[in-house]
Amino acid sequence: MISYVGFLAEDAARVQSMAAEAEAIIPRVVDRFYDQLLKDPQARALFPGGGEQIDRQRRALVQWLRSLFKGPYDAGYFLGRSTVGIAHVRAGVPQHYMVTGMEVVWHEFERWARAAKLDDVDTKLRSLHKLLALELAVMLETYKEHYSEAVRHIERTAVEEKLTRAEHLAEIGQLAASLAHEIKNPLAGISGAIQIIREAMDLDDPHRPILNEILGQIRRLDATVKDLLQYARPAPPRLTAISVDQVVQRVLKVLQEEPALQGIRVIREASPAHAIVHADPAQIEQLLINLILNAAHASKDGGTIQVAVKQDAPGVRLHVKDNGTGMTPEVCAAAFEPFFTTKAKGTGLGLSICRRIAEVHGGRIQLESEVGKGTEVVVDLPCASSSASERKLA
Repeated sequence: MISYVGFLAEDAARVQSMAAEAEAIIPRVVDRFYDQLLKDPQARALFPGGGEQIDRQRRALVQWLRSLFKGPYDAGYFLGRSTVGIAHVRAGVPQHYMVTGMEVVWHEFERWARAAKLDDVDTKLRSLHKLLALELAVMLETYKEHYSEAVRHIERTAVEEKLTRAEHLAEIGQLAASLAHEIKNPLAGISGAIQIIREAMDLDDPHRPILNEILGQIRRLDATVKDLLQYARPAPPRLTAISVDQVVQRVLKVLQEEPALQGIRVIREASPAHAIVHADPAQIEQLLINLILNAAHASKDGGTIQVAVKQDAPGVRLHVKDNGTGMTPEVCAAAFEPFFTTKAKGTGLGLSICRRIAEVHGGRIQLESEVGKGTEVVVDLPCASSSASERKLA
């Protein structure tokens, strides 16, 4: 920095030559500095100790200004000056006060030097200005180091949280997979036995509805087990170029008779036919089915679900929007966590699986919701290359 501003040995000598004469003006510079500073309510708030604290800081500024004219201006000098910036950082002094405060100091010294008609005043002032620029640079450098360390701390914390979450999910996945395998086979045996008993009954047997209810609950358990297995051990995607709009059409056709969608109006917005992504069609279908059923469960009778596919610069954006009950910010924040659900009947894995599908395809999923107004889920998927798309779709 010394080299950059050209603060040479002769500059140091000029500044030091002003020391005796500057001694008399330093108290006035300090008064002017604090007069300006304390006009600002935000600045006054930096002195919770009131007049006693301000007096201490005034004395510290006097000492700092006296040492300004003493030197030597070597590495040790500037290392010591950096403690001023560190103190300001710790006290929470905004960075701009460094710049504006140094400007006040400079103008007061310039006014004094010209009024005192010092010898070779312009040359001496140029040397002093270089030194003040260096002082300011050192102070601001401490801010940079502080903010860099703060960013590194945030990044470290985020990485640690991500690793902890990954380990936690891995443990959950292993447990879920083990439980699912232990449950699946006995469940199939129970279902088969109940069906045999039911078929042996007369159609008007009073116990037949009970067996039908048991089979319904078994199917529900089986769906839960499948969700657990899929979450714990997801199949790798079989990528091919697909039209997202065609996937939407197929899914809506499949869901036409879905009980959850009865009384709900589903609107498919006109979509670009060239919205092609490189993806596993079965997994994208599953993602879309989960999102539409979630929207249906959140909607009241007569509600509306809008499904749209839009071409975006880096890829394709899939929107599923409902005008249902909506969610609080706290629920939104936890919505993608595994096993989190607000539904009486649900595993809490639907959105977690959706997020995994989006991420394994190089995309992302976002959710916006407002209580009483509804929810919109947006899935971003990267586009397939045009040449690959033409070959695959041909």
